[in-house]
Amino acid sequence: MINLKISKSNDPSYNLAVEEYLTYHYKTNDPILYIWQNSNTIVVGRNQNTYAEINIAEAMKDEVKIIRRNTGGGTVFHDMGNVCYSLIVNNDKDSQTSFEIALQPIIKYLRSEGLNANFSGRNDIEIDGYKISGNAQLKTNNKILQHGTLLFDVELPRILKYLNVDPEKIKHQKVKSKPARVANIKALLNGIDKQIELNDFINNVINSYTANQETKWIEFTDEEKAEIQKCFEEKYQSREWTFAKNENFEIINKKYLESKGLIEIKINVDKGKIKNIKIYGDFLGYIGTEALEFALINVDYDYNAVKNVLDKFALKEIFGDNFQAEDILNLIFN
Repeated sequence: MINLKISKSNDPSYNLAVEEYLTYHYKTNDPILYIWQNSNTIVVGRNQNTYAEINIAEAMKDEVKIIRRNTGGGTVFHDMGNVCYSLIVNNDKDSQTSFEIALQPIIKYLRSEGLNANFSGRNDIEIDGYKISGNAQLKTNNKILQHGTLLFDVELPRILKYLNVDPEKIKHQKVKSKPARVANIKALLNGIDKQIELNDFINNVINSYTANQETKWIEFTDEEKAEIQKCFEEKYQSREWTFAKNENFEIINKKYLESKGLIEIKINVDKGKIKNIKIYGDFLGYIGTEALEFALINVDYDYNAVKNVLDKFALKEIFGDNFQAEDILNLIFN
């Protein structure tokens, strides 16, 4: 038997709270398959520096949701063209815990559609050299969670827009950029003259795991829903969970802005808050930067929080003509 849950929510905070409940608290000895989608979301790995991985200014301008997950691995962008799966099994001596084994049903399904799908690297599925799925694992005393993405029809240019690509990773992977090595399953199917819509694709992925097995739909009790809601509110909606893990770091950014001058910003961030900031440059303001710097101390290192402070100041008096809040925000968050 396999337990099946399909999320009706597109909120990453709620979906991750459900996944956590299924992993740590849901009582069953049978495998669980959980299917979910997030709208307009960046998900960072458990051990990553959120600020280093994301172009915060671009993401927050576009109101992209940012959330940290429980598993390791890299940062990913989700929209409604992406399908997430979570497979949860008992952590015992009989468990098949390798990424490759757990992904075989999906790989077999993709091959049945005529696609040259293969397991690749540490935790990916590739089709003709294009990555279409990245995966990660979490092990508790009792359970093993493996989850991953399936790029069906994602807006791929947004990956480059929001995600910072580490030059060291590019060098070792010998690729030019993320979009150069990812592709959508739908486009690859179109390339072999096959048409599959998103809902059919989701159903086919589910069938790849549930075929020839009895399926039990998971329905949460009111008590279980309350536990999920508590996790959703206290953990995944908490700014501390996503950002404060990056407890202490320094940002130094310098840029020459045409017709405005050279500007350099140095910031110390501790537990997600600005603890010190200093602005230097040859810009032509006439009242100095000290009052603005003082106002930014202890403000959340958050695009909108900083913008709210900047909007209270006459920036042209501080920096000179033509300066806009966005000029300062881009230096603080890029």
